[in-house]
Amino acid sequence: MYTEHEVVQERVQPVATTGYRAPVASVAEPVAVPIAEVHQEVHQVARSSQQRFAVDSVIVGVVGLALAVIGLLAITRAGVHGPMDAPVVKVIGFTHTATLGLIEAGMGLVLLICAASTSRAASIFFGLVLGVGSLIGALQTASFDRSLALESGLAWLAVIAAVVVVLASFLVPRVVTRSTSYTSV
Repeated sequence: MYTEHEVVQERVQPVATTGYRAPVASVAEPVAVPIAEVHQEVHQVARSSQQRFAVDSVIVGVVGLALAVIGLLAITRAGVHGPMDAPVVKVIGFTHTATLGLIEAGMGLVLLICAASTSRAASIFFGLVLGVGSLIGALQTASFDRSLALESGLAWLAVIAAVVVVLASFLVPRVVTRSTSYTSV
């Protein structure tokens, strides 16, 4: 018959190669338990996932899409086969030339790329480029009357769009959701 000391020694086996011995409670009566049942190893696999949502990039993308569509409409209506400053066409109630359409489509495309890459720095930079260019156009509309057919109202709308892009890029926080799940193997 086993003594209590012999049973405990028989049941304690090293786990892995770390030299760790599993603690076993003392038993008043000898119990014959196969070693395979006592040492059941449980492996867990951790899987982490992360989701990012950039509201600022959505705002930049909407402004970029609007500029790109307006610019492409102006290019389509004015055409690029003749002089770039003639004919003057109306898009969303404002006069445009093909040159102004190219500028708008180019800025819209760049802002869409900034939104897709979720780059705050690029959004701020190109938002400032749009803002400075629009502000100059709004304050000096007469200088761009012939080449761009730029109206003051459209230039001020572009200034507002630039302010929205820059402020959204600076102030809107990004949401990051992290989750970890454990599964037993």
